[in-house]
Amino acid sequence: MPTPLTPAQHDLVTEFGSIYEQYGFQRLKGLIVGLLLVQPEPLSLDDMAEMLARSKGPISTAVRDLSSTGLLRKVDGPNRRRDYYAAHPDLFLNNFKHNMAIVRKNRRTAEQFLEEMGGDEQHAEAVRNLEQMRAFYTLMESFYEDFAERWEAEPARLDGRA
Repeated sequence: MPTPLTPAQHDLVTEFGSIYEQYGFQRLKGLIVGLLLVQPEPLSLDDMAEMLARSKGPISTAVRDLSSTGLLRKVDGPNRRRDYYAAHPDLFLNNFKHNMAIVRKNRRTAEQFLEEMGGDEQHAEAVRNLEQMRAFYTLMESFYEDFAERWEAEPARLDGRA
């Protein structure tokens, strides 16, 4: 049986739903991530549906999507006949890597179309915009790479090992 949410945990779960929604994702995905972050034990789909007062079908779909992006993981639970889920230990890093992949794709898109449109005066405005896009995402990519390197040392510091 899952641990009931305290008022503060409920507020955190609700806030995660809002954050995901603000990023253009399904609110339900944020609610699930928030719920699994505050629960000391893994939850089944039925547990999540009950705690979030939602239907099991959309929960199942959202959990599958969140698992495929490395935000959740399937784990053992008390009932062997059910699947249980927990927040992935690298949830934030995996989310970051997903964002980094989008930044790289945006830079590559700019480069691809600069190559296709580069010498044609008819595309002069598009080329100027694509050059700015490439410069923006190239710089963002370097910030992401620097951040990723710095983050590698952070878990040890947070655990008091550094």
